[in-house]
Amino acid sequence: MGNLLPDRHPNRDFFILDVSDAAPKDDMASMEHPVFSLSVKPDMRELDYTHDGKRVVIVPSGKGLATIMDKDILLYCISKLVHQMNAGEEISQWVELSAHEAMVATNWRTNRESYQRFEDALDRLRGTTIKTNIKTNDHLQVRGFGLIDAYEINRRDGSGEEDPFGRMAKVRIKVSDWTFRAVQGMEVLTINPQYFRLRRPLERRIYELARKHVGDQARPFRIGLNKLQRKVGSNSPAKKFKYFVKQIAQDGHLPDYDIAVDGDMATFTAKRAGFTGNQSLLDLDMPTVPSPALLAKARKAAPGLDIYALYSDWQDFTSRQTEPPRSLDAAFLGFCKKRFQEDV
Repeated sequence: MGNLLPDRHPNRDFFILDVSDAAPKDDMASMEHPVFSLSVKPDMRELDYTHDGKRVVIVPSGKGLATIMDKDILLYCISKLVHQMNAGEEISQWVELSAHEAMVATNWRTNRESYQRFEDALDRLRGTTIKTNIKTNDHLQVRGFGLIDAYEINRRDGSGEEDPFGRMAKVRIKVSDWTFRAVQGMEVLTINPQYFRLRRPLERRIYELARKHVGDQARPFRIGLNKLQRKVGSNSPAKKFKYFVKQIAQDGHLPDYDIAVDGDMATFTAKRAGFTGNQSLLDLDMPTVPSPALLAKARKAAPGLDIYALYSDWQDFTSRQTEPPRSLDAAFLGFCKKRFQEDV
């Protein structure tokens, strides 16, 4: 399958919203369902996916379907919105950024070709039409919509003057109502920054499903390969798809998760082993996100920090301890206070 992409920006610019400070986020609806194309060539197919009563129809634009690589831009927008919300700021559907900061945060090259790729991705995200009965924040959207609603690009020449044919400077992106509601309802999950080093589209899609279904739990996730193929949205022949999944399992590049293929079944497990004592994370019934009441207390304990990223870090820390905490909430609040004191 090949190696991971290089870490293209090991020393990030200090002014960029670093994914280590605002952990990258993904919305759960598009993690669960095959909204993005896995093709590296223009994909002009109209897709129709149904599972457990949830249906999504994806219609391409003249430039084809939005791809899983195009999604990097949307992930950065979601991450910025969550970061702002956790900092107590008001958020709107419009996200302002520079193409450069988004490229650095998502491990893109920053050459001229990448700027054109960035704009092409915006066109596909804007042009791809989604029709679905999948709710976000308990709201059903009955009209078709794009993966982003609109975008604006500010261009400047070498002297810094506005120029419609100059270099891309500031970008404003309006995320869709569907995505914005997912952010407002915190229907998002933190993803590992190493996701952006996964070279193959199928690897990225499989990681999303592992993150969604396994999360931080000790319980493995088992799925038939036929069903897995439908969920990831691959149109490869079944035998070739099985071969690709086996190669991904053998390479072991997926952050946080391992895959085992046995016959026509695939099993995903979290890489960390959990408690070495008598009680596991599964036994503790640890929620995947903090409750609203705990979230409010944590924001007071660690103002300005990304609480959801802290919660993920705390789960990781707790899973490596020899004894479980007596009180999950108290342990998490103590973790937040300590992290805040370290950052002051």
